[in-house]
Amino acid sequence: MRRLLLITILLVLSQISYALSETDFAYGYTLEVDGDGAIYSLSLPEDVYHGLTRADRGDLRVFNSQGVVVPHYIKRAEMQHRQEQPPVSLPIFPLYAENSNSLGGDGYHVHVVTDDKGAIIDINYGKAGTDTSRRISAYLVDCSQLKLVPNALQLNWPESTGDFVFNILVEGSDDLNHWTQLVSRSTLSNLHYAGHTLIQQRIELPLRKQKYLRLSWTDDKSLMLSGVMALFPTSSQSQERKWSSFAVTNKDTEHHYYYFDTHSVLPADRVNIDLPQRNSLVTVSLASAANAKGPWYPRYHGLLYNLQFEGKRLITPDQVMSVTTHRYWRLRILNQEAKLDGEPTLRLGWIPEQLYFIAQGEAPFTLAYGSARVGPMDTSLAQLLSIDKIQDQQQLIKAAQLGSRIALGNRDKLKPLRRPADWKQIVLWLVLIFGVAALAYMALRLYKQIDQARPNE
Repeated sequence: MRRLLLITILLVLSQISYALSETDFAYGYTLEVDGDGAIYSLSLPEDVYHGLTRADRGDLRVFNSQGVVVPHYIKRAEMQHRQEQPPVSLPIFPLYAENSNSLGGDGYHVHVVTDDKGAIIDINYGKAGTDTSRRISAYLVDCSQLKLVPNALQLNWPESTGDFVFNILVEGSDDLNHWTQLVSRSTLSNLHYAGHTLIQQRIELPLRKQKYLRLSWTDDKSLMLSGVMALFPTSSQSQERKWSSFAVTNKDTEHHYYYFDTHSVLPADRVNIDLPQRNSLVTVSLASAANAKGPWYPRYHGLLYNLQFEGKRLITPDQVMSVTTHRYWRLRILNQEAKLDGEPTLRLGWIPEQLYFIAQGEAPFTLAYGSARVGPMDTSLAQLLSIDKIQDQQQLIKAAQLGSRIALGNRDKLKPLRRPADWKQIVLWLVLIFGVAALAYMALRLYKQIDQARPNE
């Protein structure tokens, strides 16, 4: 009877969930609000991703001044994607300079005619000399008819074009008279060597609306373009992408593996590898995993390079991938004859996620994170309100400011507790065992009774 009572008490205690407090987390930030909002939002800083232990952000809470958890919602990067916009072909116009006198800056002697909507309809080059005495030194790109702001350009050239490397300067203008530098240098390449092809056609642009773009270079050579395509972002996120670098944490020299432990759950959607020395070209495979033992998911397979060509630096472009929060990364050198003089560096590009929380209770509010002993909230702000509809209407949501970082508990909170005994399962097994034993006992007694009732033979 006493044992049954003890088991019952333990079962009841196992169902009692204690209220979380700030000390259940390792780290925190104070949150500054103006005190006049219903819902606040802020971008999560990189420190938070290095302190979280769960990829689902379950070990993050927002507390009010009374130490009560308030509902929150994290708008993750993969939830910010919209339908991808197809590329748009842009009108381009070559600008010429005399071979004997290269013109730079605003020294292009042309007359541009536009219609009432700003589209370029004609260019008068004037007396620029003969075709043999002049060369193409820039291109004018007409973006006036675009409804969306491009985040990149793709430049195309004829297949018969020979090898080249150009450093491109990109400028923008709304009136064709006043120009602002948008990209100081972007490398284009068309190289073929030892069966490898190094082609870079993409120029990344800042998200800034400009009617016209000017692409120029300082080389005394002409770049013959067959077309320019405007590329658009696949995310409605307006924040700029951030980059974080990570050093090698372990390596297997026998099998040419390099391992990286980011100690974070960054929502990465871009990846690149910085090679330790110049004029390196290696074939690699790159994979990531949520756990150190895998399983490993492929992220990139191909060439990595860091080359100097005619005084210009040519490096591997950033690789686009689906958003991942994997902590571990593995780089393998496939051409074993290639040796790195030093260790590579992993670079991850990511867009900060948005945290929304209800200003329930009194300020100040505290952002607490980092705990291997808590799970996600049962009810989030997303289940209470439609964040997207509220945000579209610019209602209720106000900006919160990140204050100072504070130590809430200790680093022991990042280590999981020993798994508690599952008393429900123990009781069920005991009941099952006792039930089987009782049935066996009853069957044995019944067999003896039947055996005694038989007449003696």
